[in-house]
Amino acid sequence: MGRNRVTLADLARDLSLSTCTVSKILNRSFNGFTYSQETIRRVEECAQRLGYTANTQARSLRTRRTMLIGFVLPSAQVALFGALTDALELALRAKGYQVLIVHSRNDAAAEPELISALMARGIDGLVWLPATESITMEQAGLREDFPAVILDRPFCTDRIPFVATANIDAAREVAERAYALGHRRVAILNAPEGDRSLRERFEGFREVFGDGIVCADLPNEVAAAKAAIPGLLRSRKGGGRPSLLVALSESLAIGAIAGVRDLGLNFSGELSFIAFDDFPLAEHWTPRITVVRQDVEQLVRETVRLLLARIKSPAGTGEDVRVKASVEWRESVL
Repeated sequence: MGRNRVTLADLARDLSLSTCTVSKILNRSFNGFTYSQETIRRVEECAQRLGYTANTQARSLRTRRTMLIGFVLPSAQVALFGALTDALELALRAKGYQVLIVHSRNDAAAEPELISALMARGIDGLVWLPATESITMEQAGLREDFPAVILDRPFCTDRIPFVATANIDAAREVAERAYALGHRRVAILNAPEGDRSLRERFEGFREVFGDGIVCADLPNEVAAAKAAIPGLLRSRKGGGRPSLLVALSESLAIGAIAGVRDLGLNFSGELSFIAFDDFPLAEHWTPRITVVRQDVEQLVRETVRLLLARIKSPAGTGEDVRVKASVEWRESVL
């Protein structure tokens, strides 16, 4: 075509469509317009055939948007965070956005600097899993009207909407079933410091078991959970030995598995086990481990919905959303 770069006009001419139609289809900005799947297919195939790539600088100047979303999370090593990252990136890509991902490494003091770096890139919005349970807009360096959504961390602030699992409901559901199976004493590995989600999970068990709980409050680390297992399972405080062990996070669950193994025990009729947050080992352990599974896809769908609404109307207050978890009952609970 005599040019180094293929333009929207080139595609429109080749397809006998308007430049506006081609632009809306490629940018997924239909804005109420309806295009047939055949038209969408033709435009996408033509763009690929002619080697079209979007001129992001021109688009940013025209729309005053970079189509970039920042995502701040504590770690990539936790299976849940990895699943959330994958689903979020895929969902936003379908809307025409790219995701810039940074890890705070559970360091709340590092988050303002990370957010500042993302803001310098001109992000249109922010998804944030804070490393602490209480934040302010000033600490984060965010304007009051900047589009942001907090994910998996309820009630960090009343100035940013959040999307989180209905933790108390999920914990109460599994506690009631365990109680119906005859369990009266439960040992719980908890990491409540700075994590409201885990405190909510504990509350769900407390509602059902009351004084029948022996609890170890720990750092949310594998080693800490493993070290706590011998004392926790030997405890007779307030009654007999626990017949049910519960880990309120993935890291605590992995530590619990290691600790129980080192004691020469297994999850059987003498000791049942429930873990929060599904992880690969759970399904392949013998016996397979019962897990409370967060609905990653629904958490991300709600996050994207709220975020795009805030981008469209930054003055909106948004809403807080709770998503129902599911329970995968396996052989570790008898």
